[in-house]
Amino acid sequence: MLASISRSNFLESSLRDGQVLFRVVSTFAAVFFLMISSHISFAEEPIRVNSNAVPELAPGTWFNTPKGLPLKLSAFKGKVTILHFWTLGCINCRRNLPAYNRWRKKFEGKEVEIVGIHTPETPGEASKAAVSKAIKKHGIVYPVLVDSLVQGRYSNWDRWDQHFWPTVYLIDKKGKVRWRWEGELEYDRSGGEAKMAALVEKLLMEEAN
Repeated sequence: MLASISRSNFLESSLRDGQVLFRVVSTFAAVFFLMISSHISFAEEPIRVNSNAVPELAPGTWFNTPKGLPLKLSAFKGKVTILHFWTLGCINCRRNLPAYNRWRKKFEGKEVEIVGIHTPETPGEASKAAVSKAIKKHGIVYPVLVDSLVQGRYSNWDRWDQHFWPTVYLIDKKGKVRWRWEGELEYDRSGGEAKMAALVEKLLMEEAN
């Protein structure tokens, strides 16, 4: 009789422990998913943007500019500008990088500029040496701005009200943001590279004034 009661108590205790463990694991999984989903977005179509003017770029360290001198978006008026936010540790960002390089070749000789803004997600990604290495590794030759940390916040990330890595913006000849793409360009075969390139072509046909 005592053995039966003991086995029964053991089973009840094991069941309770299992239920507790399940709740803990489920809660952890939910929190982890929210953390991940807050930084990653996957678009299927370009998102139309209505803006008066683009935020000017905050100071930071520049790569691939003459003598590392800073650039201003206002200097690109009259051209179509492709601006993208990325960070070297983000796999979704890395998967987009070849598309930007192909765009550079596709629109070479046309009034198109490409600018990357590297906003780190982790302290290790903030290393200028690591960013320089990643730029060389991925064959990036267009200008890249390393976002500046001011009072615990990244300046350009905040100016652009950024939420996701990666995000791509298309800026028209008048200096207005017209389109953006959040996430991988080819996620689930969405064809983002071709869709955004087609929009660049349309923006090129528009008047600058």
